[in-house]
Amino acid sequence: MHTPNTSTRTKPPIAELRGVTKSFTTAGGHELKVLDQIDVAVHEGELLALLGQSGSGKSTILRCLTGLIEPTSGRVLHKGESLHGINDEASVVFQTFALYPWLTVEQNVAVGLMAHNIGRAERDAAVNRAIELIGLGNYHAAYPRELSGGMRQRVGIARALVSQPRLLCLDEAFSALDVLTAENLRQELISLWRTSGMGLSSIFMVTHNIEEAVEMATRIVVLFPRPGRLGLVLDNPLPYPRDTKSPEFQRLVSLIHECITTTTLPDIPAEVPVAGQPISRARSRMESIPLVPVGQILGLLSILNDSPELSNIYDISDEIGKEFGETIALVKAAEILELIDTPKDQVVFTELGRRFVAAEPAGRRAIFAEQVFKLRLFHIILALLHEYEEVEADRVVKDIASALPYDNPERIFQTMIAWGRYAGLMDFNAKTHKVFVPKSEAEEEAL
Repeated sequence: MHTPNTSTRTKPPIAELRGVTKSFTTAGGHELKVLDQIDVAVHEGELLALLGQSGSGKSTILRCLTGLIEPTSGRVLHKGESLHGINDEASVVFQTFALYPWLTVEQNVAVGLMAHNIGRAERDAAVNRAIELIGLGNYHAAYPRELSGGMRQRVGIARALVSQPRLLCLDEAFSALDVLTAENLRQELISLWRTSGMGLSSIFMVTHNIEEAVEMATRIVVLFPRPGRLGLVLDNPLPYPRDTKSPEFQRLVSLIHECITTTTLPDIPAEVPVAGQPISRARSRMESIPLVPVGQILGLLSILNDSPELSNIYDISDEIGKEFGETIALVKAAEILELIDTPKDQVVFTELGRRFVAAEPAGRRAIFAEQVFKLRLFHIILALLHEYEEVEADRVVKDIASALPYDNPERIFQTMIAWGRYAGLMDFNAKTHKVFVPKSEAEEEAL
């Protein structure tokens, strides 16, 4: 049985990143830094959870650790030695089941042994052992289409375990499952990991679910986005099986919640006009915008208006059925538009926000336009449109990339167009690939 403690730290980590930076080239040819100076190690005998919002670079870290991709700079180590190629002591379970639909359960599991030069008898024995281990003993000849989502993910886990890895990596492995199935699989994996004689030493799991991380992990690392960088590192000494309703469990969950919230939604004081300088409608800071559709912002405001008792960001996340990171992005979008405020972990309407939800559609658009105009990021487009009737999208994307080097400029551009279109400030012609100022209703009628 695994009883991870500090003594396991005396051995070289089973997988480690030192000073790792990773950049990708976007579809538009812009370099996007996803990870920045990452130092993380998976030690023998531990279950390490990497927690972060969608798009923070969690899966990129997993792929670097296992050798699936190479970092732009920095070192990848395996037991203290530089890793070249794939870590042959690691196996990965992905979020999607990734099964071959034309192969049976037995054949899909056997795929996990393709890189191993073993005899047929040994292979069959290993496959049977993995299938039995994961509770699919009567499904050897079944095809994926005949299995439920939970059973298909079991096949994925069996395929990862068949080679008897020392390190099992889980890339959002439970996120596509229903709540009960996911909880059952989590407990079974913890049991397998803690069982001696399995050969499985460590688990590295990527997740966006805070409760899942606290329930499973012996150590939790929080990753902050744009670019991905390490934040909170937290040991979790709670004994197994863990009581999710215990005060200590809830304390750890709240601690992580607070860490993510205060970093993503900091309480920044309002900007004070400088004496002797003209008051600008635009903010002085250039900041990014969350990649959130206008409809979701309107939906959030509607829910908050209809349910005044929903003032805590965690309760809001539960109510709207979104992961915590998605909820924070949605709340942040409404906050930078000054429609809500977020003192601590509370979400409250501003006076402007109350006027917005009480207004007719035209009034809402006018308020939205006024708030969008204040965001310096939009001045990249608006200043060009003030000078030219139409502007090439590529030029705008290039300017966005220069202003926000750690964001995906193409995705930021798409969100800006959506916000600007609702506000009536700008539109985009996909055929000509140009941004333009839409005509007002009066102008349309005059034509």
